[in-house]
Amino acid sequence: MQSPSLLGLAALTLGLTGCAILGFGPPTAIVDGWVYAAEDQVPLPNAEVCAFGSDTTCVRADAAGYYRIRLVAQTIVLRFRFGQLPPAVSDTVRVEPPLGQSVSCAISNRLVLADDPLPCLRVIGR
Repeated sequence: MQSPSLLGLAALTLGLTGCAILGFGPPTAIVDGWVYAAEDQVPLPNAEVCAFGSDTTCVRADAAGYYRIRLVAQTIVLRFRFGQLPPAVSDTVRVEPPLGQSVSCAISNRLVLADDPLPCLRVIGR
């Protein structure tokens, strides 16, 4: 017969494994916003939005230009890309669960002669 402590350890191990599989883990926060074209303020559907921090997470904006990323606590920079437009980057953002952040970006169609991405421009009304 197994000792109660060994059975308890096995149950705890299985329980923790089950929590990891079910998605329980460190607290997360939502970073969301809108991606628009700077010149005419129209939404950019399917724009790529990547959060660069302690890990990299990329998502696509929906048909209205809205994106949503779930992240653990970290400091990030967001990069926004759409088609042939030059990429744009946000300022540094500190993600602190459970608080969310809203970061919107208007991507400009300006000619870029450097490899550095352009800063995000203001999205009017967002």
